[in-house]
Amino acid sequence: MTKFVWVVALALAAACSKTKPADQGAGSSTTTPPPPPPADAPPAIDASEGAGSGAGSDATTKVESEFDKLSHDDKIKFMKTKVMPVMKPVFQKFDAKEYATFGCKTCHGKDPQKRKYEMPNPDLKPLDFEAIKAGKEDPKMVEFMSKHVKPEMAKILGEPEMSDTEPNGFGCLHCHTEKK
Repeated sequence: MTKFVWVVALALAAACSKTKPADQGAGSSTTTPPPPPPADAPPAIDASEGAGSGAGSDATTKVESEFDKLSHDDKIKFMKTKVMPVMKPVFQKFDAKEYATFGCKTCHGKDPQKRKYEMPNPDLKPLDFEAIKAGKEDPKMVEFMSKHVKPEMAKILGEPEMSDTEPNGFGCLHCHTEKK
């Protein structure tokens, strides 16, 4: 389970934050992506991830998504019918042994009902964005989280991925806390 927590943490680290700085707009819908990094470079992490962009920062305002507006029961139904059927095979393809028993506890922790499925989950590995940017974290895990978990979860939730131009998008800190 530790490896899973690490995977979820890093994947979501690439996505980062579900909060928005109070002085920023919703972002641009037409942006040109930066050129891809060299093949031997560590996976890129958005510059806005980490320092000052984390959930709970006094300088941010929580943006409510359509998912946030669902009742508790509807959220559980959504997770069971929309998230689990897509994300379980994604994780199992990455590491079949580690994620053989993929379920609610994988992301929501050892007692999700007691925690009322609240996210971010402090049981997941806190993300150290400086270490990730410096290539000190498992590059395969970072790549998996940033290229598979973050975009797929954003798509399922009907949200953009968090980025410099989409500070309200789905990101790492939707699921993980940030190492301070």
